[in-house]
Amino acid sequence: MLEIVVPIPASPTMTRQKPQENLIAFGPLPAHVNALLQEGVACHRSDPARARALFRHAIEISPSSLPAYRCLFKLQNQQREFDDALAVALDGLAEAAHQARVSQDWRHWTPEDIGEDTLRTVPQRFLLSFLKALSFIELRRGNPEASRHIVARLQVLDPDDGVGHSVISALLDDDERAAD
Repeated sequence: MLEIVVPIPASPTMTRQKPQENLIAFGPLPAHVNALLQEGVACHRSDPARARALFRHAIEISPSSLPAYRCLFKLQNQQREFDDALAVALDGLAEAAHQARVSQDWRHWTPEDIGEDTLRTVPQRFLLSFLKALSFIELRRGNPEASRHIVARLQVLDPDDGVGHSVISALLDDDERAAD
C-alpha cells in the first residue's frame, strides 16, 4: 500500500521541536502519530495553525487514532472554531462507535454498550468523552437545547459522572438563570 506523506512546513516563528519533557500519555499509538500529537500539543499556544496541521495530519495517516480527534477539536474549540470543532468531534465519535461496535447514533446507546466504569475499553471511554465534547461545543455554538439533550443522554449512560458531564449541566443551568 502506498503511503502518502504530506510535509508540514516549519513555522517561521517556531522551529520544529522534539518534546522531551511533559509528554502527554495518549495511550497506545503508532510512534509517528504520537510524535505528531506531542509536537502539536507543544506548539498549540504559540502556533495554533501549525498545531492544527499536525493534528489533521495525524488523523489523515491514522484515522483510528482517537486522541488525534480530541486534540484537534479541543484546539478548534479553544480557537472559537465551533463549527469545525463540531465536525471533528462527530468524526471522532463515529470512529469511536465503530471501534466500540455500537450504533453510530448515540441516541440509541445503552449503558450496556458503554460498559461499567472500571471495565470500559478505550473506545468506550472515548464515546463518553466525545459525547461530552459535543455537548460543550453545542453550548458554545449557542445551541443550549442540543447541549441539554446530549447531557440528558450522558446522565443515563454515565450516572456516576465519570466523564464530568455535570460541569456542562451547571453551565446550562447558569445560562438558564441568566436568561430569566
